[in-house]
Amino acid sequence: MKIQTRGWFQQGPAASDGPVMRITGGPVTNDPGGWAAGRVPGDDLLRLAAAWTIGLDTMARAAVAAVSAVAETQLRSMMAEALSGKFADWVFVDFLSSPPRRAVSAREPDPALVAALGEVAARSCPVISSAVSRCTPEVRASIDDEWMLGGLADGRPVASVIGARSVAVGPILAADGACGAITVVRSRVGPRLGFRELGILSQIGRLAGVAAERLRAEPRSGPGRFPGAHNG
Repeated sequence: MKIQTRGWFQQGPAASDGPVMRITGGPVTNDPGGWAAGRVPGDDLLRLAAAWTIGLDTMARAAVAAVSAVAETQLRSMMAEALSGKFADWVFVDFLSSPPRRAVSAREPDPALVAALGEVAARSCPVISSAVSRCTPEVRASIDDEWMLGGLADGRPVASVIGARSVAVGPILAADGACGAITVVRSRVGPRLGFRELGILSQIGRLAGVAAERLRAEPRSGPGRFPGAHNG
């Protein structure tokens, strides 16, 4: 597992691959929506229990989507809906077929914005491209690049438009590589995304990959492959 920092140094285990967490611009502050200082141990336990409950519920919903979907379109939309709400403010599920397909779900959806975000190509989003090409989940605890999620057709950066505070991406892993990605964004709900959420998202990406393989084996057109993707 590799931790990359800029502006300050955080000791972490050295590794050549594994989940990547980038923390930029100094220590992450406890702003509104984060966990404030001055807590008592009981508060920490309650928050931890709540976080794990939300995570387990999200995984259960994603598992139902993986088992129930009968077409790639349904798999995309069901996965996006399973993760939005208490787990994330925004969810993008990209299958890198030809042409690429994206499902968008939001805790408080704006139909016009959802439609605009659905037109953003995953390959134009550096954080998504990085996770998919490496077949490795990635989390950004803070937003150091407003273009990491690409841009809208009107020229505005997605991260700024949706008020992103943290982002996590889990590649959708099929047998021969990454066939897509699930991206979750927190703007207001819960604390910033971290390693706990990254682990949950990694497992959900594998669930989606198994479902994609199942659908591909059936007489329907399956998802495409991301150029240069590999396992490892």
